[in-house]
Amino acid sequence: MAQITNPRKKFNFSIQIVPAPLNPFLAQKVEVPEITLQAVKHGDTNHDIKTAGRVEYGDVTIEKISTTSGADNYFFDWQASCQDAIIGGGLLPEQYKRVVTITELAEDGTSILNTWVLLGAWPTKIGAMELNRLDSDNTMESVTLSVDKIEKL
Repeated sequence: MAQITNPRKKFNFSIQIVPAPLNPFLAQKVEVPEITLQAVKHGDTNHDIKTAGRVEYGDVTIEKISTTSGADNYFFDWQASCQDAIIGGGLLPEQYKRVVTITELAEDGTSILNTWVLLGAWPTKIGAMELNRLDSDNTMESVTLSVDKIEKL
């Protein structure tokens, strides 16, 4: 009979955005994007044959804790560099797209189990912050990043 000796824990991960001064410990939750191959149908005599088509990469969602050390406008400033509603434009994609690295760590907190490198990432959505006088939970900021390509190391 097979036994599970050391199951992986969800909380052992790190995230880096290059170039950026994001503290990786502020990220409380991250969802690694899905990779989907389109199935393309071709006709054969009386049935379909499916072959692989285009690759689609999903978005990454980061939930980041908000600290009391002051305003944190990192994601707002990054999003404004993509498209600023006030000035009516933004930077070129090569200037605002960044590399995001998500690393899954072993139980020792330093050994690397998996690494996903997300290329061409930029913020498409900054979630609304929920404030509630009857709640003791931490204040979280949710950010969705669009991704051009994912490399798994």
